Amino acid sequence: MIVLHRMKTLAIIPFLAFSTLPPIKAQDAPAISMEERKASIVQLKQNIEAREERLQELVSDIRTLDERTEKRIGKIVATLKSIQDSESSKTRITRLKGEAIAGLRRSIESYNSERRKIFERIRTDKSATADTLSIYIDKLDERIQKRADQIMELAKSMPQSKDVEKYQYESESYYNGWYYETSRISEDWKQNRRQGVATDKELRELSKALEEAIADLERRRDIINAKLTSGNLNPANTQLAEQELGRTEAILAHRKKELGELSSPAVEPYGEAADKNTADHLVDLLKNARGDLAEDHWTVLKKSDEAVKEREGIIKMKANLAAREKWLSENAN
Repeated sequence: MIVLHRMKTLAIIPFLAFSTLPPIKAQDAPAISMEERKASIVQLKQNIEAREERLQELVSDIRTLDERTEKRIGKIVATLKSIQDSESSKTRITRLKGEAIAGLRRSIESYNSERRKIFERIRTDKSATADTLSIYIDKLDERIQKRADQIMELAKSMPQSKDVEKYQYESESYYNGWYYETSRISEDWKQNRRQGVATDKELRELSKALEEAIADLERRRDIINAKLTSGNLNPANTQLAEQELGRTEAILAHRKKELGELSSPAVEPYGEAADKNTADHLVDLLKNARGDLAEDHWTVLKKSDEAVKEREGIIKMKANLAAREKWLSENAN
C-alpha cells in the first residue's frame, strides 16, 4: 500500500499559496511585483515536482497491490478449474466454483460502477482531462474482460451429466430353474446425477446474468446511436459518444460469444477428482481469501481514482505555469 511520505515544507507552502491562482493576465500586473511573479513560478515548479512525486508513489503502490491481487485470484481460479467433484466430495467443488464466479461477478459490478462515475465526469466536467479519464476507462474495461474470462474458465470446467448405467450388477443365481440377478443403483450414476444438477444450476444463473448484461449493453448502444444521429452533440461530445459506442459494441460481442459457449460446457472430467478433505481445505482457503481480496480490490479502485485526480491536477498546474512563463517572457522589459 501507499506510504504517505511527508511533503517537504518548501513544497507545501507554495501549494497552498499558488496552486489555485488563475493564469496571469495583463490586467493583473499591478497586483504583485515582477519579482514576486518570478518567485511564484519557482514555487509552482516545486509544487508540481512534489505532486508528480506523489503521483509516482500512487502508481507504484497501485501496481504492487494490483499485481498481488491478480496473482491470488489467478491462483484460486487455476486451482478450482483443475479439479472436479468425486463421490467423496459430492458437489462441494462445483459449489465452490459457483461461489468464486459470484465473487468475480461482484468485482465486475464494482468496476462498472467506477466506470459509470468516470464516464460521467468526462461528459459533464468541462475542466476534467478527458484523455486521462478515457485511458482509465480502457483500463477498467480490460480488467472487466479479464474477470469475465476467468468466470468462463470456471463455468466451462463444470461437466454436465453424461450417460452412465443406473444399475450395477452384483450377482446371479438359479433356483428351481429360475434365474435371479441382484443389482443396485450405481454410485457412479448417483454422483453423475448430483454433478449434473449442480452444474445446471450454476450455468442457468450465469446464463441469466449474461442475458441481462447483453440487454443492458444493447440499450446503451441504442441510446448512444440515437444521440449520434440526433445532430445535437457538439464535436467534443460526438467524439466521446463515438468512442463509447466502439467500446460498447466490443463488450457486447464478447458477452454474446460467452453466452454461446455456455451452451456446450465440458462433459468429460476437466481435471483431477478431489476427495472430501481436499474440498474442505479449499472451502477454508476461499473463505479466508475472500475478505482480503475484497479489501484489496476496493483499495486499488480508491487509489486509482486518487491517481486520476492527481494527474488531472498536475496537468492544470502545468498549464498555469506555462501561462505565467509566457506572460513573463512577454513583459520582462
